[in-house]
Amino acid sequence: MTHTRPAAAPAARVALAGVLALFAAACSSSPSEPGKGTSTQVKGVPSVSAPPTIATAADQALPIDPYLLSYEQRDQLERAASVLVSRCMARFGIQYQAPPQIPGGNRPRSRTDRRYLETTAAGAQANGYHAAAGDQPTPAPAPPQLSDSTRLVLTGSTSANVKSGQGGQDYNGATIPKGGCLGESKEKLGGGDAQLARDIDATAREKSKTDDRVLAVFRTWSECMKAEGYDYADPIRVLDDPRWASAAPTDVERATAVADVGCKAQANVVGVWFTVEAAYETQLIEQNAPALAQVRKDNEDRLRVAAQTLAS
Repeated sequence: MTHTRPAAAPAARVALAGVLALFAAACSSSPSEPGKGTSTQVKGVPSVSAPPTIATAADQALPIDPYLLSYEQRDQLERAASVLVSRCMARFGIQYQAPPQIPGGNRPRSRTDRRYLETTAAGAQANGYHAAAGDQPTPAPAPPQLSDSTRLVLTGSTSANVKSGQGGQDYNGATIPKGGCLGESKEKLGGGDAQLARDIDATAREKSKTDDRVLAVFRTWSECMKAEGYDYADPIRVLDDPRWASAAPTDVERATAVADVGCKAQANVVGVWFTVEAAYETQLIEQNAPALAQVRKDNEDRLRVAAQTLAS
């Protein structure tokens, strides 16, 4: 059936930041589920080679990284999503402003930057255990104020409490897709990272924190800290000190953080922790090789569609 747009089509210009916020919510609300035959149950303690002596892991890549989206790839998908949403809405006579390019923002240098907490003396001296000024998260934009008709086409429902509706309604002679234009965009580009990859990332992270080899260097770190005049069981718990709840880092906090970084280096906390975590990831990746191969292909397909969308 051919749909035609009425001559007097309504126009609604909505802040793209709000549209992208809605799109992100729609993606995160229904992540892809692990496939049958997958498992993130660790089977034994993996062996490791001699850990490298490193002070920071910011330039190191974990084995699961190729199956997760980078910051730049997320940006590309979100830019393409905003284009697809705008095109979809235009089919119903609702025009959106062209989206601005999403900036990279203040982000870690990599997924492993600060994964093992503060590891640089300069960062510790400047910020203690507070986030650096450039690392403060950007406040989420306020949701756009939408008319019922605009919300219907955008989400497939007129309810502000429904992120994705059933669709199927007729509007201006065209049928609203399932989940509205946000749903149509997600159907073409997918959601966020695959659940399996996220689960492997989280499982290996948690297992590494209780691994005997990591706990051993935590004890060495703790002894080093005691020699410096600080009493903490491990470098994770030091973050829970209520004295760090001040609006800005204090001199005591900075001095503690500087000692912390020095003891991490002395005990090779980062080298051991990174190596052990990578070993758990490798084990889980091998257990789920076929499913992860599909995850990688799916990501490549999504990014290809995004690139084609942006190019056109």
